[in-house]
Amino acid sequence: MALTSENVLTFLLAGGKGTRLYPLTRDRSKPAVHFAARFRIIDWVLSSAINSGLRQIYVLTQFKSLSLEKHLRYGWNFLANELGEFVQAVPAQQRISEQWYSGTADAIFQNLHLLEDHRPDHVVILSGDHIYNMDFSEMFKRHIDTGADLTISAMEINKSEAHEFGVVTLNEQGMVDSFIEKPQDPALIKGEGDICYVNMGIYIFKTDTLVRELAKDAREATAHDFGKNIIPDMLNNSIVAGFDFKLSRFGTYWRDVGTIASYYEANMEFLNLKGVDDLIKPQWRIRTLGEQMPSAYFTDAEIHNSTVGSGSTVFRAKITNSLIGRNVHIGEGTVIEDSIVTSNCRVGKNCIIKKAILDDKVTLGDGIKVGVNPKEEAKFFFFSDGIAVLPKNFEL
Repeated sequence: MALTSENVLTFLLAGGKGTRLYPLTRDRSKPAVHFAARFRIIDWVLSSAINSGLRQIYVLTQFKSLSLEKHLRYGWNFLANELGEFVQAVPAQQRISEQWYSGTADAIFQNLHLLEDHRPDHVVILSGDHIYNMDFSEMFKRHIDTGADLTISAMEINKSEAHEFGVVTLNEQGMVDSFIEKPQDPALIKGEGDICYVNMGIYIFKTDTLVRELAKDAREATAHDFGKNIIPDMLNNSIVAGFDFKLSRFGTYWRDVGTIASYYEANMEFLNLKGVDDLIKPQWRIRTLGEQMPSAYFTDAEIHNSTVGSGSTVFRAKITNSLIGRNVHIGEGTVIEDSIVTSNCRVGKNCIIKKAILDDKVTLGDGIKVGVNPKEEAKFFFFSDGIAVLPKNFEL
């Protein structure tokens, strides 16, 4: 059975607060945060879904959703509606109760009416806040071949990091033996040293199984979460298969960008092309909102290992190891190093910016220093793990 929109409906969970990414999430949800100065975080999973053939996608939103919904409306409106294809934002509607979503499972439960509208055979559930590429048709094939009620994508990670995730163990047939959310002592992969399998937040359910499990969970006093409740309970009464991410065509790069430090590191990895084989593929297009702007313009600029977006102007400045978004103005004599400057920023003359993140529409006057003396600058700027973060619309 092929993965098509006729037999599969996709839910993309995009309602998280993203509190650990503050202040980038001060005005928007985590999936709407910019990545690589040009994209949004959600663009990566949406691109994989579209490239894999998933063309009926509901994006479940909740907190600070306006920015995300505008991005979906203007950047993801190219599908053929007459063929039943869509990327549709679905705000929390409180159809079942007056409560907002209390967990990942509850978010799907409160939208079961959408399954009644489409009646798919299978449901794909994705998270909108990770950076990776994946051909979901490979995972779907395993789901069908094993006759699984649920298939979980799992990837290898060092034990020292695994306690932050749901840890999975697989038997010799690749079926899930156990699933423990954020264990203190994560179980290891047999024969692989200090390596564990962790949950990637990518699920494929048989529709009838999903409905049954969600209805049962809704009647109980639980966290209503897939990792904490639904999946561990299913191991007692259902066929749960694992999909080893490393065996897929893009199976080496996946990042959870849930903190300022991990977000910054992932941007720098993108810049330095450490994930080139799996992140940047001409035949696997990463889509985003593409504003019509002229080419970037440079006057006697010195640029090393950096990207500069369209519509930007750089006047006699020096840029090193940095990501510069679209429609950014950088004044004469300014030095930018190891930084992320998101679209629509204005940086004056003779500024120094080091190891910093400038969110959308930041404006800095002449001679401003950012990241040069963190202790002194802490009275002006927000710092996290030594990284200066200037929020949207910041002016100095």
